[in-house]
Amino acid sequence: MTGPLLQVSTALDGKVAGLRLVGALDLDGTAQLLAAVADCFARRPDRVVLDLWGLRFCDCAGLNVLVEAKATADRIGTELRVEGARTQVARLFALAGVEELFAGGVPRLPPRIL
Repeated sequence: MTGPLLQVSTALDGKVAGLRLVGALDLDGTAQLLAAVADCFARRPDRVVLDLWGLRFCDCAGLNVLVEAKATADRIGTELRVEGARTQVARLFALAGVEELFAGGVPRLPPRIL
């Protein structure tokens, strides 16, 4: 393997923190994302933006971290927004019934016909 499956970069611009996720968010990447989210929340931004354009895969362990981040944001009064959920991630959100938590950046997928 040439590097980590998940890359998380952070940026802080005034009262807005950004987290950019690239690669695959599975059980192996959850600790890294949890640490980045905790660091962002410790700075008490008004808004945290999760940029998922580069996230090509997310499993239920990764989804749990995202849902936990949303719950923490709500609890501390920080807006958490998702941008750019690709089809696989949007489908996972829909199947788990959490797409409304991240409504702004999750495309509505057409129903699957078997």
